[in-house]
This record gives sequence, structure tokens and C-alpha cells, in this order.
Amino acid sequence: MAVASLTIVGVGGWAAWARRAPDRPAVAALPAGRGGKGPIAAASLRDEPFILFPRQVGTSLYDQIVGACQRAGFAPRVEQEAIQMQTIVSLVAAGMGVALVPASLVNLRRTGVVYRPLTDRSPRIELGIAWRGADDGPAVQAFVGLARAHARGARERA
Repeated sequence: MAVASLTIVGVGGWAAWARRAPDRPAVAALPAGRGGKGPIAAASLRDEPFILFPRQVGTSLYDQIVGACQRAGFAPRVEQEAIQMQTIVSLVAAGMGVALVPASLVNLRRTGVVYRPLTDRSPRIELGIAWRGADDGPAVQAFVGLARAHARGARERA
């Protein structure tokens, strides 16, 4: 793999470029059978089992998610941990709990999961790309250039 998109949690040994995505707040990922539509209050998740990644994998994002729950008046009951966001969403689809995930995961269209925006102040997810520092081939340069151009356009629209 020459280039990867990622949620910034640490990129040891890779060159990285990131941008904060103010239009990409976290959303609640819920099992599809939960019902309802539209935004929900984080407090409504108080009694749900949470699926989260281990804190040592992404301290900042972990703290943002736990902080959002604490602002809503509860500490999340973490019952399952997974390292990758796609795995977290799959565990939600299996009915093992709920999660707060980057809004960009809505694009995965995972069967068995519904995504609901939060009515509360939502954690903002820092998105970025990483590439091997020694790899400056044309494909990597083109991809990084497109990503940076897209980010500039997103900032201008915000």
C-alpha cells in the first residue's frame, strides 16, 4: 500500500498530512433494528453497550468520544473494543452495541447499521492521509495533490 486514508490516531514511521474536518462530526452508529430517524441526543445512548477502540490506539479521539458522553451526563459502558473503524461498524451491525464514528463511514453503507447525527456538540474527527516517506512516485504525488486540493476547497466552502 502506497497511500492510506485514516483517522489521525498516530502514524509512526509514515509521512502524514492531516486536516481537521469541521463538516465531519462524529455520528452515532446504531444497530438497524433500533428504529427512529433524525438526530438523537447523546444522553439517549446512556444505557447502551459501547464499542470503542482501545485508548492506547488513539488517545485523542478516544478522549473526545468519552468526553462527549460525559458532557451528556454519563460514562460509556465499553463492552467491546476493536482497532479498525470498519470492524467497529461491523460489530454494531451484529447488534453488539453502539458507537460514535466519523460521519464519513456513512459512505460504507454497511447493512445492519443506521447512522444518526447527534443533537449535542459532537466530537470533530481529524482526517488525513499517510504515505511512506520514501515513496514519492507519481501516483503518490498525484493522490496527495488531489487530497490537498479537496481540503482547500472544503475550507473555502466552510
